[in-house]
Amino acid sequence: MKYFLALMSVGLLIACNDNELNDTEANTSSQSPNTTSPEIEKKPVDAENACYMKITGRDTAILMLEQKVNELSGVMLYDNFEKDGSRGTVKGKKEGNILKLFYDFNSEGTRSVMEVYFKEVPGGLLRGVGDMDVKVDTTYFRSGINYSDKEAFSKVDCSLVKARFQ
Repeated sequence: MKYFLALMSVGLLIACNDNELNDTEANTSSQSPNTTSPEIEKKPVDAENACYMKITGRDTAILMLEQKVNELSGVMLYDNFEKDGSRGTVKGKKEGNILKLFYDFNSEGTRSVMEVYFKEVPGGLLRGVGDMDVKVDTTYFRSGINYSDKEAFSKVDCSLVKARFQ
């Protein structure tokens, strides 16, 4: 009987120590709310930069884009031979492989905004064409958009085209 009581006492002591340890661990974890697990820790979003160019005869179009998650921004220019070109900024979003942008530009001394769509393809982009309408100073797509190889922009090294924007 003495052995039985001694074993019970030791068992109770061990059980009490385990509970105290668990309580201490719980208090420690609740006291440090700044501790996060690696899976939950937020990592900074790096921007992805890409540049595209289209040359047709003596006309050149260049698009420089920065992508942060699905948000896009950048600059675009059309340098046309023997007619006015345009230069401005683009902002928009990426949905699947479609880039939906608004091109805010100056041409012939006038500021305009135009909706511009691109479809990602291996090695570049295809510019969308379709019926457009104008509302105030913004030109936007009214109906279906088609993507053709005739409107293909090739991906290029950004260091080759940066000087055109300065």
